[in-house]
Amino acid sequence: MTDIEKYLFDLQGYLVVEAVLTPAEVATANEAIDEHAEKIVERVGDLSLSSDSTTLQGETGRGDLGGLLEWDRPWCDPFRAMLAHPRITPYLNCILGQGWRLDHNAGLISMRKGAEGHILHGSSGPGFDRHQYYIFQNGQMHNGLTVVAWQLADVNPGDGGLALIPGTHKGNYACPQPIRKWEAHQDIVRHVTCKAGDVVLFTEAVTHGTIPWTADHDRRSVLFRMSPGNLAYVQGKWSEKMLDGLTPEQRAVLEPPYHQRLQRPLLADDGSLAS
Repeated sequence: MTDIEKYLFDLQGYLVVEAVLTPAEVATANEAIDEHAEKIVERVGDLSLSSDSTTLQGETGRGDLGGLLEWDRPWCDPFRAMLAHPRITPYLNCILGQGWRLDHNAGLISMRKGAEGHILHGSSGPGFDRHQYYIFQNGQMHNGLTVVAWQLADVNPGDGGLALIPGTHKGNYACPQPIRKWEAHQDIVRHVTCKAGDVVLFTEAVTHGTIPWTADHDRRSVLFRMSPGNLAYVQGKWSEKMLDGLTPEQRAVLEPPYHQRLQRPLLADDGSLAS
């Protein structure tokens, strides 16, 4: 990471990395999703994410689609390539430290026109969440659970989607409910715009959520949630199908949590296994 990028992530709790995927790579990933689109589940009824907010409600819910890394080939390939991507590896080495790992299985978040928002949430405040945190010590940032969000569609001003309150990863007070519901002080909530092929990195400690989707095209964002190598947020075990055919670099990202000194495989900044 450059000094500017480190400054921006420390200041804001998030960073947009532009043009990580080529247009052809975006098209291939979208083709794979189209092939499985009938499996997208929209969160309606008890699965709604807008709570009782008057400003986040919509006509339907967010669409979720999991299992991307376990799909038959060639459909899984675009997403497996994201595991140890050489453009993103140096960012995660800095944000999480070498040895970082995939904590959650990758999943697509989609929103069609009229989709509701998601109440703002995050782990900042008076308590300390030992799984989701931001600490700066001895000249280095230290993060818990961190999101790598791969954008497969443009997000323009006014479209909706990801929104957050910059700097709240270092906040000392709990976010008040009217702000979490996007009913008060909307001016401090930043809508994150980006282009297809960009990647948004953000710490789960920052207060974040989504605002209703108004664009005619669907929002498509593939989320990978990463943790430091010694830490797990969820209990999980990868299936044999998911592990089959991975490169050594990709398998390194799927290692269980344990200390780096126990011969944990590490990725160099170029995405190769460190010697």
